[in-house]
Amino acid sequence: MKFELKIDIDELNYAQAIRALLPYIKKEDLPIPDMVKNAAETPGVLENFLKFIPKEKQDEMILKAFEKNKVRIIAKAHKMADKAGIDLAISDISLTEQTDDVIVIN
Repeated sequence: MKFELKIDIDELNYAQAIRALLPYIKKEDLPIPDMVKNAAETPGVLENFLKFIPKEKQDEMILKAFEKNKVRIIAKAHKMADKAGIDLAISDISLTEQTDDVIVIN
């Protein structure tokens, strides 16, 4: 049997998300300056940098980094499950943008 877990995210703190992803992705896949990546753990560095990046660009950045690194993220999820004593095999994960656009047909 195959299961699908779907989680809708309404709000995302991009600085926290980037900090959480950095250990599991290739740093070069994030289109931010190396100086910012290297100082990502310092409070306020990512937050101050992201103030100057439009929200749409931040969305795009997270989506691209996730897609390029999903094999690494799946591997980490497997390790976490194994550590918790859960036998599972994740076949795929995805992160997509969901729009709230509604089409009205008369």
